This record gives sequence, structure tokens and C-alpha cells, in this order.
Amino acid sequence: MAENEGFDEVLEQAKRLGELIRTHPRYVTLRAGDEAVRADKTATDALEAYNKAAAEIARKEAATEPVEVVEKRELQRLHNAVAANETIKAFTLAQADYAELMRRMNDTIFRAISQGEQEAEPAEPATPS
Repeated sequence: MAENEGFDEVLEQAKRLGELIRTHPRYVTLRAGDEAVRADKTATDALEAYNKAAAEIARKEAATEPVEVVEKRELQRLHNAVAANETIKAFTLAQADYAELMRRMNDTIFRAISQGEQEAEPAEPATPS
């Protein structure tokens, strides 16, 4: 079947790409940052408190219930605690670096696809003048 032609080769190349990503410094740093956040009780407590407060405010807004000023201030205080945590800062930076790697990789793949499609298109026939 023509539609499955080259399928195994594409999967093999995808596997190789996954292996390269797994050993890339940006992915290694991301994984280490994730583990560091999970091991940091202060960080996990801050994230949990912030997420809980944010969810409660979102619930109230969705139900068109009033959100009190004290709740907004508490959410801001919790946000500041999360933003000030060095473990979370390092993890956030690692996430951004990894996301850039993935974006650039996807851009490269899509450019290669687009260039291949342009090369495969037949040339427009010349129109007589």
C-alpha cells in the first residue's frame, strides 16, 4: 500500500529524534528542575496554595459571584511567593528554554515539509504571448 510506504522509516527517525531530545541539555535541565520542584516542600506548598486560590477565584467568576478584595490580595501574595521561589524560577527558565527548542524543532520540520512540497509541485506552463 502506497500510504504506508516509508512509514517504518518515519517512525525510526522519530525514535532517533526522541533519543536525541532525551539527552539534550535543555531536556536534562528541564527534568532536573521538575525533580527539584517536587523535592522542595516550600515550592510545592506555594504552588498548591496558589493553584487552590486561583481555582476558587475562577470558580467564583464563572458563577458570577463576587470576588472580594482580600481574596485578590491573597492570590497576589501567593503569586509573589511562587515567583520568588528560586527552585520554581529555575524550573520556569528550564521550561522556557525547552519550549524554545521544541518550537525551533517544529519550525525546522515544517520548513522542510514546505520546501519539499514546493520542489515537488510541477512548474506552471508558460502562456504564449
